[in-house]
Amino acid sequence: MTVHALDPTVEPEPAAASTATRLGGLDGTVLGLLANGKVNAGALLELVVEALRARYRIRDVVVRVKASASQVAPGEMLDQLASQCDAVVTAIGD
Repeated sequence: MTVHALDPTVEPEPAAASTATRLGGLDGTVLGLLANGKVNAGALLELVVEALRARYRIRDVVVRVKASASQVAPGEMLDQLASQCDAVVTAIGD
């Protein structure tokens, strides 16, 4: 039997990360909303959209709701948001 020991004192290898390009503003953009599936997430996102529309000329809003807060959003849903939206806001609402 082989026993492997892990050394918790070593530094972790950094994960490859990608960052989105920062938008210059929200005028004329398509805003994505991703609610986590909890009861108040949609209500919170409605308030966010209301506030953003008062300040910016949002062209359109795309709304998606996860089936469950305990599961990740399906890849297809994330791909749609990425391809259709200029920016995405996500919310947790208990």
